[in-house]
Amino acid sequence: VDLMHRERRQGGSTITQQYVKNALLDPTDFSISRKIKELILAIEIGQFYSKNDILALYLNEIPYGARAYGIESACKTFFPQNTDESDKDKRCAKNINLSQAALLAAMLNAPSFYSPYGGHTDKLIARQHLVLDLMTEQKYITEAAATQAKWTEADLKDPTKISQVQNLYANLDPRFAHAILYTQDFLEGKYGTKTVTEGGLKVITTIDYDKQVAAHEAIKANMGNVRSLGGSNAAFVSTDPKSGHILAMLGSHDFLDEKFGQVNVATAERQPGSSFKPIVYATLFGKNKDASCAKDRSCATYGPGTTMYDVPTSFGGNPEYKPLNFGKKNYGVLTARQALAGSLNIPAVKALAMAGLNNSLQTAQSLGITTLKSSADYGLSLVLGSGEVQLVEMANAYESFANGGQHFEQTPVLKLFDQKGKTMEDNSKPKKPKQALDPQVAYMMADVMSDNNAKRYVFGNSLDLRNGCSNISARGCIHYGVKTGTTEHFNDAWTVGFTPDITAAVWVGNNDNKPMNDAAANIAAPIWKSYMNAVLGGQANAGWEKPTGVKTVSLDKQTGRSVVAGTKDTTVDVFGSWYTPMSGISGKTAQIDKISKKLATECTPELAKETVHSNAVSPEITRAENPTQYQLWLTALQKSGYSTSGGDLPTESDDVHHCDDEKPKVNILGASGGGPYDFTVQVNSGTFAANKLQVYFDDQIISTQVINGSGSYNVTYTPTEGGSHTFKAVVTDAALYQGDDEQNVTVTNVGGAADFRTTEPDEGDLVKIGTRTFRWTDNGSASYTVFVDGVSKGTTSSTNRSISVTVGPHTWYVQDAEGNKTETSAFTGIP
Repeated sequence: VDLMHRERRQGGSTITQQYVKNALLDPTDFSISRKIKELILAIEIGQFYSKNDILALYLNEIPYGARAYGIESACKTFFPQNTDESDKDKRCAKNINLSQAALLAAMLNAPSFYSPYGGHTDKLIARQHLVLDLMTEQKYITEAAATQAKWTEADLKDPTKISQVQNLYANLDPRFAHAILYTQDFLEGKYGTKTVTEGGLKVITTIDYDKQVAAHEAIKANMGNVRSLGGSNAAFVSTDPKSGHILAMLGSHDFLDEKFGQVNVATAERQPGSSFKPIVYATLFGKNKDASCAKDRSCATYGPGTTMYDVPTSFGGNPEYKPLNFGKKNYGVLTARQALAGSLNIPAVKALAMAGLNNSLQTAQSLGITTLKSSADYGLSLVLGSGEVQLVEMANAYESFANGGQHFEQTPVLKLFDQKGKTMEDNSKPKKPKQALDPQVAYMMADVMSDNNAKRYVFGNSLDLRNGCSNISARGCIHYGVKTGTTEHFNDAWTVGFTPDITAAVWVGNNDNKPMNDAAANIAAPIWKSYMNAVLGGQANAGWEKPTGVKTVSLDKQTGRSVVAGTKDTTVDVFGSWYTPMSGISGKTAQIDKISKKLATECTPELAKETVHSNAVSPEITRAENPTQYQLWLTALQKSGYSTSGGDLPTESDDVHHCDDEKPKVNILGASGGGPYDFTVQVNSGTFAANKLQVYFDDQIISTQVINGSGSYNVTYTPTEGGSHTFKAVVTDAALYQGDDEQNVTVTNVGGAADFRTTEPDEGDLVKIGTRTFRWTDNGSASYTVFVDGVSKGTTSSTNRSISVTVGPHTWYVQDAEGNKTETSAFTGIP
């Protein structure tokens, strides 16, 4: 293959060839002539020696890491208890057992990577199991023997089973140890263990002494805060976005810590939380930029000013996927800029749905993240950081936000020389990068992530650097972008950020994955800020130059469409040159009657009036593409006062309502005494039949009933607070006329439980139709009756009940056996 392509394409070789290369030839020589010599010698050795003999030669030559060369040295290093003291040569290898042999066989592929003292012990154990399973499959050992011989990671910490080699790295400065070992591992992956450990190589790393020390000091200064919030370890990586050079790396807060100090968490796979969101938003902002289609709803384009709807959302699935924002608060209509800056989860999941899972994974891979593979392994929760990545690769990925979308292959090696002084690598001048993101997309991401003003509604000033700019247009200050990430149960806290000249990434957590007590902004960000303030020194930078094509667009903030006459609220933001907003809603409006669908008159009741526009309103996606998102869009528009019916405006006037129509009447009867209350509401229809009755206790709805005309309707209620209060009954009829009545009471008998309340669905939730579980708190009652739209859905002894949900608005509450009721909650059934 190498000959055919006239370049080094493959490095595979037989054990015989490896022995010849390491023992008889120069392993740093990668020429074709050396390969030919290797082949000839391998053939000759194969003619004179048996395969067992060749294997023995190989095992006595190969390095095992930890300064051990050959199987005997490896045995004495890792299993000194095997040494035969009665033997004059004190031999060890002859006493190796099955577990030990399988472990040594597992290490051979990459002794540094699979070191029992390193950061990949889980992979070493998995490889030992593979060796034993293959031996079982090939009938060398029994299944029972294989099972008994399999070790766990705990066995690697047992000094009776394997030497702990406490002084293994005694000659390394603990501040630099992980960076050195990572560089060694990096080189062994390219050139082989033998070449690196015995080849006499001279290595100049990319590690910047001052930045490495600054990173060490930043972690050291903040470990007290980390421990107080339930964490025990931290890792750090800093890189140069203009070259891909690793400038600083700390795999743990203390390399000499006996428990986990030598585990390099900077290369471990951990969930990144919301620090993964920028990768998805970058994918969304670049979507359809090169598509040969009309940039309309079916081929939509996006940017920082795209309208998002942060409302409770069900994304279907079994179990149902219904993400919540970190503070369990919703912010309604906002822009993608605000949603990302505030790290809101619900808009982020929608962004992934619109950007596409496959597209987002491709972006991640193009930015240097290698741990995320097939889309079949992930769902919409990927945007919230459910896929595991490496800290060192996240730092590499964020470089492309800082440098105009370019991606440099990451390296810890500045220069590499062989034993004769010949240059093997020279990375002092950066290699040609690939364009991983469109320059306009990279600029938009830097713009959003450096917008400290947009972050303040969630983060306050917790992410501010000394002399940091408030936004991308500021001058005489430090331009920087930053994103935090916290996993669902506080297991991992991340902060990753950048300037045009440097990136820095921090992980904080526990090696055993125990949860912490706080989010990244309070536990990881202080380390990040300490480092950045130290290395930047408050000195202003030039920021990011706006690429050709980036444009500023004004949009209707409520709809995300073009601004037209009559637009109520606008937003101005940057977009890519390919962005095309959808047509705005016409400014021509009219008030119509909801019942007759004709022009409202002075006789039309306020509840029946609706403002409509002459053009049909349609969302950025169709119902067929995403029914849930479609319904959310409509709901948000309706709440903003827009009609979704569209079409031409009517010309005829309302002929349903007349000024002499009789309104419905309602009277509260028997609501007296100090409580609890059991009273009657008398309803009398007017011109139209009454169809809805709501009863309030002060401002709280305590009963909603669907009624059928005139009649008496019972209401029971046990107040939980004494003093002066008011009952109010409101009746609505088919034409949306209303009548009401009030009665004041003085409560002296307080009952019920203050914590007796409905929990799911909650007030304002959008619930997918079908059979859904309704839940409430347990107040110790013997039974509970569930009412939906005022109608009993049955009695149960548990605190949940399955109820069928139909499309449209609903209300519900629960009543216990003693007559206590929860507050009435409203929800909407959606397709």
